[in-house]
Amino acid sequence: MVTDNKALGTLYLIPSSLDQDANDQFLIEHQKKQLSTLSYFIVENEKPARRMLKKLGLEKSLQELTLVTNTQKTDELAIKKMFEPLFNGESVGLLSDSGTPCIADPGNKIVAYAHQQHIHVKPLVGPSSIILSLMSSGFNGQSFRFRGYLPKDKTERNECFVSMQKIIKSTRETQIFIETPYRNNDLLTHLVQALDTDIMLNLSIDLTTTSEQIISQSIGDWRKKGLPDINKKLCIFLLN
Repeated sequence: MVTDNKALGTLYLIPSSLDQDANDQFLIEHQKKQLSTLSYFIVENEKPARRMLKKLGLEKSLQELTLVTNTQKTDELAIKKMFEPLFNGESVGLLSDSGTPCIADPGNKIVAYAHQQHIHVKPLVGPSSIILSLMSSGFNGQSFRFRGYLPKDKTERNECFVSMQKIIKSTRETQIFIETPYRNNDLLTHLVQALDTDIMLNLSIDLTTTSEQIISQSIGDWRKKGLPDINKKLCIFLLN
């Protein structure tokens, strides 16, 4: 274990735009200055990472940067190798494909290892689709739970629906979850069929993009008014 803090670099947690095609400024200027000299980045996928890094105005060109990929399958030996620049005093950026690192993102393993090695972790302010959806839903923001992906199996998913509905009715805790975009419509149909009519469902669709939609209404109203086509769209589901 490395213990000499003065010799270590800083691990910066860098948020990225939720709309990867947009040119909006998602980092404030003093954050960009902190990142300007970085040349080593841990990323989910190189293509979206390079597109985002191009907007940061780094001192080095994209061709001079070193990008290493981190996924759910990255093992401890690979993670240790990623930290060599940090052990040598060079700061490193951890970058999510979209939104905030480590939230519904494999970056938490990197941050956990940084803490084990007494490396300074510096989170930067940026968009989180989960927090933005909760903010704009009108649902309980004092007590909420992010469940990630629900089970694919419909029987197991139904059991999850029953559990979430029971929690909502007893504690009013907001339930938040996501789905692979091409399965969004299937999940939405299943939700509206399975839940009680008084349960509230929010869809936060393509947040921060030009096609953004945020809709909160009861399951009863969803049944009456029909369902939107959210196939292959980025969507956060919330129940309350």
